[in-house]
Amino acid sequence: MTTKLALVAFIATVAFIPDRAARAQATDTAHLGTVVVSASKVPKPASSLTQPVTVLLGEDLRARGVTRVTDALREVPGATLVQSGSYGALTSLFLRGGESRYTKVLIDGVPVNAAGGSFDFSHLTTDNIDRIEIVRGPASVLYGADAVSGIVQIFTRKGSGETRASLAARAGTYRSLDLVADAAGSTSLGGFSLGAAQHSTEGILPFNNEYKNGTLSTALTLAESAAGDAKISARYTAAEFHYPTDFAGQPVDSNSYRVQHRLTVGLDAGRNLSSNVQLRFLAGSNDVSDLTEDIGIPFGGTTPEKSAFRSRGYRRSAEGRFAFFLPTNATLTVGSTYEREHENSSNEAGAVGGPAIETDSFDASRHTVAYYSELLGNLTDRFSYTLSGRLDDNSDYDRFGTYRIGVNAGLLPTIRLRASLSTAFNAPAFNQLRPTLFTVGSPDLRPERIRSAEIGLVTNFRRELIQLSASYFTQRFSDLIQFVSGGPPDFKGSFANLTGATSNGYEAEVQASPVRNWRGSASFTVVNPRVTQVDPAYQGGSQVGDALIRRPSHSGSVVLSYARPSSASFGASVNFVGRRPDVDFAQFPSPRVTLPAYAKLDLSAELPLTGLGRGGLGLNARLENALDKRYEDVLHYAAPGRTILIGLRATTLF
Repeated sequence: MTTKLALVAFIATVAFIPDRAARAQATDTAHLGTVVVSASKVPKPASSLTQPVTVLLGEDLRARGVTRVTDALREVPGATLVQSGSYGALTSLFLRGGESRYTKVLIDGVPVNAAGGSFDFSHLTTDNIDRIEIVRGPASVLYGADAVSGIVQIFTRKGSGETRASLAARAGTYRSLDLVADAAGSTSLGGFSLGAAQHSTEGILPFNNEYKNGTLSTALTLAESAAGDAKISARYTAAEFHYPTDFAGQPVDSNSYRVQHRLTVGLDAGRNLSSNVQLRFLAGSNDVSDLTEDIGIPFGGTTPEKSAFRSRGYRRSAEGRFAFFLPTNATLTVGSTYEREHENSSNEAGAVGGPAIETDSFDASRHTVAYYSELLGNLTDRFSYTLSGRLDDNSDYDRFGTYRIGVNAGLLPTIRLRASLSTAFNAPAFNQLRPTLFTVGSPDLRPERIRSAEIGLVTNFRRELIQLSASYFTQRFSDLIQFVSGGPPDFKGSFANLTGATSNGYEAEVQASPVRNWRGSASFTVVNPRVTQVDPAYQGGSQVGDALIRRPSHSGSVVLSYARPSSASFGASVNFVGRRPDVDFAQFPSPRVTLPAYAKLDLSAELPLTGLGRGGLGLNARLENALDKRYEDVLHYAAPGRTILIGLRATTLF
């Protein structure tokens, strides 16, 4: 049924010829206010979108001393970040109550999720970032698998005008040290940006908890004219995390660690074939390798052995699309994408100081071809619409169709209504479809499905002073994949589509600039993610009506900042996370528990010391968890306490 609806939407989109679209949407958006590129296939002003989007500016985040993308995302309505302990520990994002594998993450248009949708946010920093766009709600019709509850897209700074370079260093609690160097400007070839950073800390636990992160990033705009544009970007991260904790969060291991290397490269090029037709081509590559090593005495043994787990995965993608600016205030986009995913891994073991012996290995690949179309139009100045359809054809599972229908209408001069109906899907992971050391293959798995509806209001009494919005959303998740224990003789498990869930809720947010140089925002989310269906073959502990773990029913944030050119600035943010269920895996059978609510206060300030000529020196400070709140995102894994960071930044113009 989903495939048929998507095909109908696709055909209708191609056939429908409405009013003319302003080509300014793709070539000149300076007069449109905040322009978003992640919520549709062509840039659109945020005020005309049919789903909510949050835009976080890298300059604002760095001014407040925010170096981790996870800390920035905590301020987004409906976003819950779960960090398993200290800095560098596994960190997951639950958006609008969906699973952590339901948010697609892109860097300059390049997907970086692992096959199956998982993504660890722990190593993603704000270094050399221009902005972060967070689209809330299904987006598979634009980005395929994984984009179930929304997307997070990171954009690297482009650079323009005079070259500006800066050096910064800061240090503080837990022997933390941050070193950052960057430059941005323009040359005869176009705009450019370069960034290099090193972040390190000894962590919050008494031993074996060090974390190091080195990030290099660059972007080069090769051409930007009336004929077209092109941008090449690259981001490389090397991270090393030492963890002494076992499965119950207890510090017992003095030598276990993980290392990750990630390289993401993207190309985004466009050519205006005529005044009414634009061609765009995108290509991307994301390579990630992981190594986990440990030395210990194996079960039943007497001498220490060294064990290692190695994995490597990549995603290669290419996309071509045409945008037709129709003579009736509408834009029609048709295109196709190709993506190849690959993953291999191996386990090794051996005596300390001796050769390692491979005990098992895994290798898998698949590819996807997708076709889509999107129609964006304005019937009047007060009514815009979206009609999109997509068909994904994957080599591992049956083809899947998705669609999106949305409207944005002005009810009153200062109030707009937006509403949408969408579908999305999440693909099975490689290790769910194919046999591994501990499981048999489950090749008949179906993709996990979602159907979502949303309605909201946005007020623009005086947009430059205050803007309010509120939304209600309802999401239905079907065919959720669960593990099934195996029996004798080998007791190998398997996977099956066994459960269903819903996640319905409300979001409200306000953005205000009531006084010159002051800005503030606040948001609050109420969500109710629950299990609604359990197959008789399901062996897990969840029952119909149970809340989904680690997702609070209430959450919110307040952010306030003051900034004046050549003067002191400061910022403050409060993040509130309500009560949420978890499971105590330290016991067997593992009971459900409730983690208490908490609120975390962060403060920041910057003071210019010099500002002579074409450069300057500034003193900055950041106080994280200022009230030293003790809390856990994951049961038995304590979060960092009060953290003080003080540093200097030197900037110059060339």
